[in-house]
Amino acid sequence: MNKDHVILGLIGGMIVPLIGIFIFYMLRYMPQHLPLGDFVYLMRSDASNISKMISLGLIAAIPLITYYKNRRRYKTLQGIFIAILLYASMAVIFRFHLF
Repeated sequence: MNKDHVILGLIGGMIVPLIGIFIFYMLRYMPQHLPLGDFVYLMRSDASNISKMISLGLIAAIPLITYYKNRRRYKTLQGIFIAILLYASMAVIFRFHLF
């Protein structure tokens, strides 16, 4: 079963950073009893927080990149790279208030 598709990488590259952001929320804000809705409001109220969260979420994509690189699934890696570029451009846009 050879799953080497750009779409698969794009989907994985979009989902894994969101999971990373949620794990950060669970580790940092959930013990302080901050509801998820308040966390989202906190992120939306300050653009620099959004860029920080996106950057932390992209760190979560490193194991995904390593997994597909070691298995030589280069089309899937292209999709992951496209997703990372989309997230990184969003971080720059929010960080420098271009949006």
